[in-house]
Amino acid sequence: MMKSKILISYPDSVFNKTKDTPIFIADFRERTQNIRGVEISVDQPQDPNAPNEEMPCFVLNNPSRQTLDFNIFDDNQFKDEDGKDLKHGEGCFFPTKNDGRSWLCILEIKDCAPRNVSSYNKDVFEKVESMYAIFRGKVGIPNAIYFIVSFPQKKTSFNQYIYEDYVEKKRMKKAFMVATNSATVIDNHIFYPYK
Repeated sequence: MMKSKILISYPDSVFNKTKDTPIFIADFRERTQNIRGVEISVDQPQDPNAPNEEMPCFVLNNPSRQTLDFNIFDDNQFKDEDGKDLKHGEGCFFPTKNDGRSWLCILEIKDCAPRNVSSYNKDVFEKVESMYAIFRGKVGIPNAIYFIVSFPQKKTSFNQYIYEDYVEKKRMKKAFMVATNSATVIDNHIFYPYK
C-alpha cells in the first residue's frame, strides 16, 4: 500500500526489498566523490578509502525478518510547483505488508567527522520539514512516521537539540524524530528507533 502510494506521486521511484538482518545503509558519496551513492547491504561494507576498515553505517536490525521495502531517493525525485528540487533525506523504508497501523521511516545519513555534527542541525531540520510536507501532502502519513538522522562516525550519544522543539513536535503529528545509528524492526506495526 505505501509503495503504491509513493509510485502514484513519484512514478520513477526505485525500490529494493529484503528481509535479512542486519541491514547496513551507508552513504558513499563523500568518500567516492559521488561515484557511489547511498547503498543497502546485508554485509558490512568496507570503507572505499581504507579497504581494511569497515564503512561507518546505519544498522537496521530485523530479528523477526519482516520483509521491508527500501526507496533510496534520487536527487531529483521531489520537486515543488515550479519544478525546483526539494530538500529530502537519503531514503525511506517500511514493511512491505503494511496497513493503517504500520510505520514508515525516513533516513538522513551524515557521514561527517564527529566534531562537525552540530553544524548540520539546520540542514537536517529543513529536510525533516520538507519530507513531512511531501509525505503528508502527496503520499499520506501512516500510523507513525520516524525521521532518523544518523551520524555513523559518531559513536557517543547524540545531541537531540534539533528534535526537542515542542512546537514542531506538536505540529508534526504522528512524527517521531530521533538521532541514532541503529534501529530495530519489531514487526509490521512496531519500530524501535534504537538497537
